[in-house]
Amino acid sequence: MSERKKYGWTVKGMLGMIFGPMGLFFLILGVLLWYFKAGENPEDPLIFLYVFGGMGGAFFLAGLGLLLSDVRRRALMRRAYEGGYYVMGRIVGVNAQRQVYMNGRNPGVVECHYTDPATGDVHVCYSRYLYVNVEDLLQSDQVPVYIDRTDDRVVFVDIDAVLPAVKVHR
Repeated sequence: MSERKKYGWTVKGMLGMIFGPMGLFFLILGVLLWYFKAGENPEDPLIFLYVFGGMGGAFFLAGLGLLLSDVRRRALMRRAYEGGYYVMGRIVGVNAQRQVYMNGRNPGVVECHYTDPATGDVHVCYSRYLYVNVEDLLQSDQVPVYIDRTDDRVVFVDIDAVLPAVKVHR
């Protein structure tokens, strides 16, 4: 049985997971308050629809857009892994992502470089977010980098190939 690959969520996807359901909740709340109060005074219930429904709709659309963009990114990475080719990238370091702060810590990403033999261009690739320090755990200084056959900008760094199984206990 093959191991399931981890493509990771980015900040956009995590924000979409928060704002999408929250916006849907307020959108439904605004519509329900408008619907059940519509018989009393026709002008008063419209405020519920405008405020709750409008804000809920805006948050829902923003969250849905963020979530769908990250789902698309993950699908492209899956396509690169399953149908692309791979090259071996050289690991140059583990960088902390200071702009991302989750559960009191900054996640890290593994940076790797590979050179395209046809053009001689050096490509810089980053792994998914890693929430443990993996600098001492890397089993190799090279990592497989999967590249999509149709779009060479879509890459997947298979960081799990050079890491042991990491189990975090708190």
